Amino acid sequence: MSLTVKRWLTQAKGLVNPLDAELILSNVIKAADRSFLVTHGSSVLTDKERRTADRMLGLRAQHVPLAYITGEKWFFGHKFKVTPDVLVPRPETELMVKITIGLYNLILKHKIETFDQVIKEKFGAIEPSWPDNPTIKEEYDKLRNEILSPVLIFDVGTGSGCAAISVALDCKNAEVLGLDISKEALCVAITNKNHYKLTNLEYMTSDLLNRISSNPASVPDIIMANLPYVDRNWEWRSPEIEFEPSIALFADKGGLALIYKLIRQIHAKWPKLFEEKTKHQKYLLIESDMSQQEKIIRYAKRYGFKYIDKCDLITFFEY
Repeated sequence: MSLTVKRWLTQAKGLVNPLDAELILSNVIKAADRSFLVTHGSSVLTDKERRTADRMLGLRAQHVPLAYITGEKWFFGHKFKVTPDVLVPRPETELMVKITIGLYNLILKHKIETFDQVIKEKFGAIEPSWPDNPTIKEEYDKLRNEILSPVLIFDVGTGSGCAAISVALDCKNAEVLGLDISKEALCVAITNKNHYKLTNLEYMTSDLLNRISSNPASVPDIIMANLPYVDRNWEWRSPEIEFEPSIALFADKGGLALIYKLIRQIHAKWPKLFEEKTKHQKYLLIESDMSQQEKIIRYAKRYGFKYIDKCDLITFFEY
């Protein structure tokens, strides 16, 4: 018996969320967008399309995350490959990306202003003949490379790499490093990076910052941290997260163990930054549940971090 697009959707919407049904069928028939389903409601599905759609529908009815079924997820305006080896990217994390881009622009502006001031104090007004003056050009280029060095951004717990990639795409004068303890997750992240052909992004297998040098030159300007923060005792857990990797979800000490560990690591790696009273325009952004934020703020302050603000699930500090 033939089955039209409209008929399949009518049946499917009785089993799952209507939007999920539309996304499943759009994926199966390779529709450019969901409006195609409306304009082609009378189109007949092939046997293969129907079997594939029915299989995907069955998985979704069992609460398997839609991103694992379709193998993709949109995040910050970009499409990413997703597998059960990584968390499904959450819209809440897009705020961390947005804040990071804002901080990047602030740091870059400060670098440019500092460079202009140093050049003005050292050489006075910029002269058109400078490119022909080897002595001045050499010193000018040296100062430019020192002061206008790329903004260094770490994404700790990068998972699928969606946050790191989104930042790297938007922040051209940044060097982004994604860190994750899971080699399987990094395989997904590297696939996503290669899709976007990024040259300002690298990945490293590391337990938080364990493999990062304590050299002052290695201090990142911004650290994004979307670490496991789910307490296993929380009762509101969605059935969908049962399909996601537990290593990327759960943490001890009420979900705060890894966040606390990262705070201690930063302090231990670059202690001189915390010995000086002045802040260095270095930023730490942490995603967590709102119920955990006050504990995180108190803990970070104990280690010398300056609390800046919190917005939804994101808490950010300067150090």
